Amino acid sequence: MLLESQLNDRTMLVIDAESVGGLDKGASSLSGHPDKIVPRAIEIIQAVASQLGAAQADNGASSMEIRFAVRVDSNSCVSIARSATEGQFQVLMRWSKD
Repeated sequence: MLLESQLNDRTMLVIDAESVGGLDKGASSLSGHPDKIVPRAIEIIQAVASQLGAAQADNGASSMEIRFAVRVDSNSCVSIARSATEGQFQVLMRWSKD
């Protein structure tokens, strides 16, 4: 299923999303309009970065890296994918004291 998300007046993002046979667990509160996909993905990525950056600072590690994916389903539900290769958006974050 293709979802169209209007990013601005000139840009349309088309996302290839898996069809779901019913509502995903929790989808009733997280589903939304396709135009909310990118802002919701950014919100999730920023929250992960904030939490992990704080953890890296708290434990004194000299560096840390995390890789994950954000997926979108046909209900426009945005979530972290089960594996780093399953989502439409691939994210790599690195922290270093250098």
